[in-house]
Amino acid sequence: MLTLTQPGSRNSSAALAFLLNHCDASVTPAWRDEIARRSRRAFRPLPDDREIMRRICVAIAYSQGARSSLISGLIETPVFKEAFAGFDPAALALRDPERILARYWARLGHFRFRGKIPRIVRCACALNGIIRDSGSFAAYLAGFQIPRRICNATHLDQFWQGFNALQSDLRRRQMPFFRSTTSLLQLLLDLDYDSVKPDLIVMRLARRLGIVSRETGDAAFRQCVRFLQEYSITNSCRAAELDLALLAFGGQTGARQLLTQNFCPASDPCYHAACRIGANRLCRAHS
Repeated sequence: MLTLTQPGSRNSSAALAFLLNHCDASVTPAWRDEIARRSRRAFRPLPDDREIMRRICVAIAYSQGARSSLISGLIETPVFKEAFAGFDPAALALRDPERILARYWARLGHFRFRGKIPRIVRCACALNGIIRDSGSFAAYLAGFQIPRRICNATHLDQFWQGFNALQSDLRRRQMPFFRSTTSLLQLLLDLDYDSVKPDLIVMRLARRLGIVSRETGDAAFRQCVRFLQEYSITNSCRAAELDLALLAFGGQTGARQLLTQNFCPASDPCYHAACRIGANRLCRAHS
């Protein structure tokens, strides 16, 4: 059996179990659909390069505090595809970010920050280099031998060894955004790897549950994700399921709507007596 490595992990595991029980008792039909998708053991083939470019654009659109409910609507509009050259990385790499801003920003304003546009174009340039060197992004990613399903401790070690090598190479290639730990973990999650995105909501909840002692910093991000991956091994679930549960319980704009009952506040302290995590003194925010 895998031994959990984080300090206080027994209490954190108990708190996480209460959280999952709450989600199970508060599900909506939409939750059942999403959790079924995330719990699949068979993995989907990696997408082609145009779809990879689209997912890069989507991930950057959602980043830096953009409202997920607004972005989810925007990415389905024709203007999103048109602004980024139909997600053709070769064509997008040739576009002038200032011209994209001048023509489309009025309709892309839900991005929040104009600087996301030149970062998307630079991502297209880096992706073109990867395609030139490896034939496709799928072939490039496969070369790092990152397990897509983590079933044991060996797989877990292989995941992080491959992740470190991938991150190092993306930094060498000056790939914006996805050379950071949080965004690269998000990309792997989106590509159906057993990953978790350690964003603001996940890290806030991880601190409250004692999984980490602080919400920010690369070491804390890695500690949180590894703990959740370890928990998924010992409890026969997938890390992607835990990612959804933390987002929903923690109050993420889109995910919280998948539960019929929400009471995890955005800031400390918390006074909700009905929360079993707090009632069992397993939440640092509960008073």
